[in-house]
Amino acid sequence: MAAGLSTKVHRGVAWAAAAQAIIAITDMVSQLVVLAYWVGPHDNGIANGAVALYTLLDTAADFGVTSALIQRDDTTPAQISTVFWFNVLISTGLFVLLLGLGPLYGRFQGNAVLGWLLIAYGGKLVFQNAYAIPFALLRKELRFGDIAKARIVAHLAESVGRVVFAALGATVWCWTLAALTRAFVFGVIIQLRHPFVPQLVFRPREVADHVRFGLRTAASQILFRVYTSVDTPIVLYAFGAQAAGIYSAALFIVLEPVKTISNVVIDVAFPTFARLRTDGKALIAQFIQFTRLNLIVVLPVVVLILLVIPEFLRTVYSRTWQPEALAACGQAARVLCLVGALRALGFVGPPLLDGIGRPELTLRYMIVAAVAVPAAFVGSAAVLGGALGMLSVAVAWAVGYPIAFAALSYLVARTISLPLGAYLRGSWGIIGCCLAGLVA
Repeated sequence: MAAGLSTKVHRGVAWAAAAQAIIAITDMVSQLVVLAYWVGPHDNGIANGAVALYTLLDTAADFGVTSALIQRDDTTPAQISTVFWFNVLISTGLFVLLLGLGPLYGRFQGNAVLGWLLIAYGGKLVFQNAYAIPFALLRKELRFGDIAKARIVAHLAESVGRVVFAALGATVWCWTLAALTRAFVFGVIIQLRHPFVPQLVFRPREVADHVRFGLRTAASQILFRVYTSVDTPIVLYAFGAQAAGIYSAALFIVLEPVKTISNVVIDVAFPTFARLRTDGKALIAQFIQFTRLNLIVVLPVVVLILLVIPEFLRTVYSRTWQPEALAACGQAARVLCLVGALRALGFVGPPLLDGIGRPELTLRYMIVAAVAVPAAFVGSAAVLGGALGMLSVAVAWAVGYPIAFAALSYLVARTISLPLGAYLRGSWGIIGCCLAGLVA
């Protein structure tokens, strides 16, 4: 790897790590404060019946075309403007679709407010076009410091907003209103750091390759959001709002930190792999290094959660949660810890495949995951739900996700000719240390 690029990557990881640390801490604190003082399991379950779908909507609104701006080197201003107007059309169409589907979803789940939450978030999807293109260009230029600063300020606004809205009585709405606040603040800052005014031009033929690449990438991301988002709505439908609130709390405590920490690497990985796509040895070395970074940070967190979760829940949530709810939340969190460890490894694979220009392989993996994991959710809820309740869906994660992980591992190893020995040497020491600490 060239010295200049290596320096940018290391600085990018440092900036992303600093941003994610601040974001994770403020987000965790604000969530804990909201659940400890104002929001019980029932309202939490209703809110997350919609919130669980927000990342899926974000991905669908972008349609993956901005990823092509990062991956390709020959983009013109006219093409960039065409991508902008294409995204405006997609996000506006999705908002109109939510006007009809939102109320239907609320009726399906037996709570009309879910429809209004989705409609409100649909407005955010249209607004995010104000920063989608300049954000992609900042990533393409590896300006991770500017991105990190913008994310820190925007997420701080979201965390403070969540607490304020909950304290004012918007218990079910506080997450959605806070997300709208974050989008507005992030959009303003990104435009200041990389001003972008689209040209009044729309030339679909000139961005046909971008659209094709974006469609494959978007399809993969949409499938990823589907299999990682449908568990809470399934719990809400099968076991009710109280169970969904308990399950969502466990999910947030375990898998949200894993995702947040892994984003440190993911934010840097895709543009880095795109730069290294013609250098096989450097690509493999960087993949192993990113895997090590993920494991070093994620595994100790997972082990800590596994050990202290019952005491933590009793200390923080006892004001608004009943003891039986805390016990159930702790059981679900411990089951999900097993999944968190595997996901720390799995998060690096898709950016690699997309970065080297093989999004169709990412799509294959996502198809396997989108079939195996939701099928496990539904099957486990139907078979084990009577005995385990919402815990059956947590168990389903531990059954379905290893199947998807095995498929991803095969695709990555075959595509870049990954030397298994070097990969294991790079990661096994970290895994062994964490296992020894857990046993001790």
